[in-house]
Amino acid sequence: MSNNANDRKAVVGFLRVMVVLVAILLVILLIIIFFGIMGQNKDESLGKEDVLDVSEVSSDEEVDTATEQEPVPNGDAAGIDPDSWMADKKIYDPQMTDSTMHLVAADMNKFDDIIANSAGNDTSNDEDGEGGSAWDSVSLTLDSVDGSINFSTPGDPIKTQQLTSTYMILVDLDSDTIVAERSCEQVVSPASMTKILTVLTARDYIDETTLADKFTVSAEITDYVRKNDCSAVGFTPNSEVTVRDLLYGTILPSGADAALGLAEYCCGSQEAFVEAMNKKVEELGLSETAHFTNVVGIYDPDLHCTMKDMAVILGVAVQDDLLRDVLSCRTYSTDATFIYSDTTEEGTSEEDVPEEDKKPIEVSNWFLRKIEDKDMDGDVIAAKTGFVNESGCCAASYYEADNGKKYICVTGNAFSSWRAIYDHVSVYRSLTD
Repeated sequence: MSNNANDRKAVVGFLRVMVVLVAILLVILLIIIFFGIMGQNKDESLGKEDVLDVSEVSSDEEVDTATEQEPVPNGDAAGIDPDSWMADKKIYDPQMTDSTMHLVAADMNKFDDIIANSAGNDTSNDEDGEGGSAWDSVSLTLDSVDGSINFSTPGDPIKTQQLTSTYMILVDLDSDTIVAERSCEQVVSPASMTKILTVLTARDYIDETTLADKFTVSAEITDYVRKNDCSAVGFTPNSEVTVRDLLYGTILPSGADAALGLAEYCCGSQEAFVEAMNKKVEELGLSETAHFTNVVGIYDPDLHCTMKDMAVILGVAVQDDLLRDVLSCRTYSTDATFIYSDTTEEGTSEEDVPEEDKKPIEVSNWFLRKIEDKDMDGDVIAAKTGFVNESGCCAASYYEADNGKKYICVTGNAFSSWRAIYDHVSVYRSLTD
């Protein structure tokens, strides 16, 4: 009996070991199958990516095939709420055509050298628009092109000037086509051109009836402006301003205090308003390349768009009467009077300040005032500038030619505010009908 019991125990033990071994083998087999499938999918994915990776292609023919992709449509109006004020506006979708002029990309190595040697100083003046500086190593001369103003007078120096901005797009709004571009689909920082989207988003919450509404500027807003060294209207803590002041103050002097106030008035906080901005970006069909993290345009790697995106945004904004008035206004005087004289002690409440020491703030759109006397066959109607170190001097403008045609030009990475102005002048002179 003892031997039989031992034999049974041995058999049971053997069977248990076999079950464990079989289970282990099954697990190993399943793991092998799983990683085999994953490896196959990865290989297929890499194969697809290799087709589009220009850096891996050797021949000219293969490069052409790799870069000629179907354009991703911008300005898709399908996302616009039918009850929105934007529902009856044209959502531009500018596309390349056979006649689009492609300006070669700038040699950024030369560009970086020039920036390093300039020590970041903006000492530009009127003469900077005439060329002749080291910056010419990344500039382009706009040659005569069929249908442009200077086609009838080729080589006329009055009509043709150099383009220094390393990013540019010129859109014909009548045909919704791209007339000329320079790296216009490069994702970059838009700097304070961001504020065009800020007022466009705010338009969902305000109209002519709410412009007189009052908003109290908080110390948090003025502290934010000071901490980030932002441009500002000059609102003081606890100042009571109108929504109209916030709108015009956001655009004309590029006031961060006004933009933050506008965000809080509309949505209660900058964070909530930024969510609305990115929703607006999605409505316009730009979310693949455009994303925003603050209402001011302060540099953030996650705040970016293309020149093409900004052209779409400005194209919608100038169709609205209210926003067009804001973007085309040369000078503005705030409704409220709350600026104190230099002798007023810090922290003094507005009620304690004599009326003779109070005055409205006068602000202006510097770009519009400086470009309005330049010789062009038309007028720049609306504009917004921007600057952070990472994006150089930027500008977006809306132009109406004397023949009635309408254009938008957006440029980025000029070395000074004056050169940004002259770049727009040269583009409108040389490349518009």
